[in-house]
Amino acid sequence: MGDTANITGGRKSTLARLRRNLVNIAGAPHALAMVERRYGKGVANRAALRRLAFFPKLGLAFNRVKKNANSALILLLFELETGRTGQAHAVKDETPNLFDLTRAQVSELDRYAVLVTVRNPYSRVLSAFLDKFRFERYRKKHGDFALTPEGFGAFLTWLDRGGLMRDPHWDLQTKLIALPLDRYDAVFRFESLRTDALAFLASRGLVVPEGALAGEHKGDAGKETGASSRMAAFYTPERAELVARLYAADFAALGYPTSFPAELA
Repeated sequence: MGDTANITGGRKSTLARLRRNLVNIAGAPHALAMVERRYGKGVANRAALRRLAFFPKLGLAFNRVKKNANSALILLLFELETGRTGQAHAVKDETPNLFDLTRAQVSELDRYAVLVTVRNPYSRVLSAFLDKFRFERYRKKHGDFALTPEGFGAFLTWLDRGGLMRDPHWDLQTKLIALPLDRYDAVFRFESLRTDALAFLASRGLVVPEGALAGEHKGDAGKETGASSRMAAFYTPERAELVARLYAADFAALGYPTSFPAELA
C-alpha cells in the first residue's frame, strides 16, 4: 500500500513538473522581453534567468547561486514572504522563478529589487568539495575523492581535466549569475553575509527573526562545512594557483583578488 502511494505520488509529481515546464516555455518570450526592457537587450545571462526566485509580497527577487548561502537566504526570504518555515528543498520548489510568474507579474518586473550573493572562489570550491563528496551519489558519479587535503588536490586536478562544468555547486559563479553585478540592487558578499543582508532588509523595513543568518537554519541543517576556516589545511601554493587559473573569470568579475587569502600567507 505504502509503495503504491509512493509510486502514485511520484507520477503526480512528474506530471506537475511537466505541466510547470510547459507553462514556463509558453511564458518565456514575454518574460525575456520584460527583462530586456528593464536591463537592455543582450545584457542578461539568459541561461541563468531561471535562477531568479521571486517574492512578490516583499518586492524582492533573489538570484540563487549554489554554495553562496543560497539555501539560508531562500529560507529567510520565504519566511518573511509567507510567515512559514520549511525544509530547503521544498521551499526552493515552492518559490516561483522568473518563468513561473504570470504575465501580469512579469510586466511588473520594475518593482522588484534584485539581490545576489558572491563568494571568494577559494572557499567556495573547497566548500563544494567538503559538502558534496560526503554523499555516495556524488562519489559514484564524479569520483571517490577522500575528504582530506590530498583528496581535495585530486579533486582540483579532476576539475582541470574537464570536471569543472560537471556540477553547478563548483562551476563558475558567473555562469549562475543572471545580470552584471552593477545591475543588482544589492550584492551581498558571503564573507560579510549577515551584516550585508540584515542591513539591506532593514532598509526595506523588514524585521527578521532573531538570530537570522547567525548559523545553520533548521530547514537546512548539516550543510555547513567550515570551509573558510579550513583553507590553510587544504590548500598548498600549487592548489591555490590552480584555483586562480580555473576560476579566473570569477575572480575578475566578482572583485576578489587572486592572491592567497590571509590565512594562507
